[in-house]
Amino acid sequence: MESINKKNKIGIWQNLKGLDNLYQTISNLIKSNMKVSFNLTMFSFDMENLNLKYSTQIKLFDQISKLIKNYLEEDIELFQFDQNKIITLSFNASIKNTLVHKLQSEKFNIDDIEISLSPQAVETIWPKDGKDFDSLLDKLLQKLKNIDNNYEELQIPTHPDSVLINQKGDFIDKVEKVSTQLYLIAKDKNIEIIKQNIISDRSFQVRGGDEGNFELFYILDGKVKNEDNDLILKRGDSISAKCGDQEKYFKTVTDTTLLYITSNPIFASERKRIKDLLSLNERIAEKDIETQEHCNRLQQLSRMTGIELGLEEKKLFNLGFASFLHDIGKSKIPTSLLQKPEKLTEDEWDIMKQHAYWGKQIILENFNQKYFERIAEIINQHHEKYDGSGYPHGLSGADILIEAQILSVVDAYDAMINERPYQKALSREEALKEIKSEKGKQFSPKTVEAFLQAEKKYKNKVSK
Repeated sequence: MESINKKNKIGIWQNLKGLDNLYQTISNLIKSNMKVSFNLTMFSFDMENLNLKYSTQIKLFDQISKLIKNYLEEDIELFQFDQNKIITLSFNASIKNTLVHKLQSEKFNIDDIEISLSPQAVETIWPKDGKDFDSLLDKLLQKLKNIDNNYEELQIPTHPDSVLINQKGDFIDKVEKVSTQLYLIAKDKNIEIIKQNIISDRSFQVRGGDEGNFELFYILDGKVKNEDNDLILKRGDSISAKCGDQEKYFKTVTDTTLLYITSNPIFASERKRIKDLLSLNERIAEKDIETQEHCNRLQQLSRMTGIELGLEEKKLFNLGFASFLHDIGKSKIPTSLLQKPEKLTEDEWDIMKQHAYWGKQIILENFNQKYFERIAEIINQHHEKYDGSGYPHGLSGADILIEAQILSVVDAYDAMINERPYQKALSREEALKEIKSEKGKQFSPKTVEAFLQAEKKYKNKVSK
């Protein structure tokens, strides 16, 4: 059985969501008491008669979903029922005939094979054909049974074959950023198996989650430290979690490879989260490339300072996110202002100072507030000063989050030693002298001491 060749990696679930997503979408629409009806259309494709390899089927479904998305102008959502069927949700009066004609006239070229389709299609309308998810789905299946002579009572296998072989390097989908890469190796109903690479000296979180959830992290290579008891986990060790509110944080001691098995499909949401992070960082780069590089440096030096202060891994985890995205609010500031070589006017400075608050708002708008609320607040506070003279709220002393106190020192230092449109760079010695002079004024004394130790180690690290 051929698996997907790594030269042809695709994101099959990028356009196609699962039935659990359809259930939630319909439930939300019905709860909203909207007056407009919506259509569900099921397209059934006879994959058995096409006699395609599984990897080719996946690529075909990917092209079908893209064609539907690109062809229709109005918003439409696509859901995969099984390996042969796609359900669309639309507010259009009827899309069935239009799409059937389009799919029949299209020639799909995949793996040097030209494929023509003759899909069956049925549709239901809410609330005319059903009041909820179950009744609408039953109606679709009944209609399909009435027009399909070869119809059999539907089961929902994920694969057309019961035994699949993945060769080394093969995977269904992939998402990555500098510090981590995730490879979706296998998927069956609510089970996902993922290989994850994480570089050394990075935090990762394990939490129980919703009822019925189970997760296993098996260490294939590398070393991981548990902060609760300083236990070093090595190859062959594992971490498991079941439903509940408990969270634990771990640190990679070396570059690490994990085999991640979960009963709660998370790959699509993790891909979205990582792509959203990268997209936000690109928004910074579009405004000011130096700001992007500044964020990358801050992420490393902030973590090292936090370690000197003995911060728990959870706070280091939050600090890593906040330092990487601390200047995202600047994406709302005109480029001409960010790169202005002269001193800013009072009005211009008032605009510039809003970037901390704007950064908080952008984070809360783009990520789950339950887990990113503290990260957003760190970003909001990173220009507060120990003596209370900072912005946006004039916080002082211990009222400022410790992660924000760290970010404040590291941010100021990096800004001083790198040339900006409005100022020349200081030498390392001059910048460190300036940091020391603000000890107890702009910066927390204990944070300054931890920063000075971390900066020495950081300098030795980057100079090697």
